[in-house]
Amino acid sequence: MEGRNECDICKEFHKMFCCQQIHKRKPTFFKILDDDFSSGLVLDKELLSELDGDVLSNIIHLKGPTGEAHKINIKKTTTSVLLRTGWQRFASFHKLQSGDVLLFYYEGNSSFNVLFYNKNGREKSSKRDRGEEERGKITHCKVEISSSLDSSSEDEIERNQKPDIGVSSSRHACTGRCAQKFISGRRPVTDREKQIALFRANKFRSSNACFTKIMLETSVYRTFYLVVPVEFGRKNLPGKNTTISLALPHNSRKWYVTCTYITYATNKRQSVWRFCGGWSQFVLKNNLEEGDVCVFEMKAELELTVHIFRVVEEIVKLQVVNS
Repeated sequence: MEGRNECDICKEFHKMFCCQQIHKRKPTFFKILDDDFSSGLVLDKELLSELDGDVLSNIIHLKGPTGEAHKINIKKTTTSVLLRTGWQRFASFHKLQSGDVLLFYYEGNSSFNVLFYNKNGREKSSKRDRGEEERGKITHCKVEISSSLDSSSEDEIERNQKPDIGVSSSRHACTGRCAQKFISGRRPVTDREKQIALFRANKFRSSNACFTKIMLETSVYRTFYLVVPVEFGRKNLPGKNTTISLALPHNSRKWYVTCTYITYATNKRQSVWRFCGGWSQFVLKNNLEEGDVCVFEMKAELELTVHIFRVVEEIVKLQVVNS
């Protein structure tokens, strides 16, 4: 294993994340698990070159999302560090799989905190929290980052519940672009390219309130709506229908989007904020595609700046398939 060459995409990840000063400015790096990771894990010494000047002992401690620390024996070579005894138990305990991405935060004294992402770029819940929703939520430097939610998230809640009578609902007879369906004209993309886009977005830092969304088919190809993370909505948006302006960084043009507020008769505590009217114009003008990641940064009340992290930088216009 020690002599394995990493693919170009892995090297690109390393360029972006090797010892970045994030997570309270702690040295940080990531590792993508290959097919034979279960027998041991090789870390390039380049990844470990800036650990606050520390020299790793022969035993390190890895702490996953459960908070439980695992002792791992390591073997050092001139070019790498091999995680050996204890690694297999750690991998099994957290149900790690080939293609998962591990994000390491160095805490000092040969100890690391580790976050796990699946091949689609979503943060994996810990073993003890596996029954809960995978929300991919990370908070660093006062920035709230919530990635696109899975099928147990607000998107499904909205589909499966009925709006309370008398409460404004975004369900309306949709015409124009919302009734059209588009398809992508870009080249096929890989899961790892989608991971790169998400990791680039997760590097974004601001003192302003933010949320992050991975674009789904319903966000950019059909229907054209975007569900806002509930926590962000509760803290930053009014409990009623309103209009929000969207703008790109360093661009004076604004797009005005209807943000609808919905509560449900079956669960009064569950509310959903959703971008709909006007969202399609923003999507089509800026050619957002499935898998692209957008960071929405609140610049002022009801004013958001949208930072776009594309899976493919080359822009190819979306094509209408029906109307």
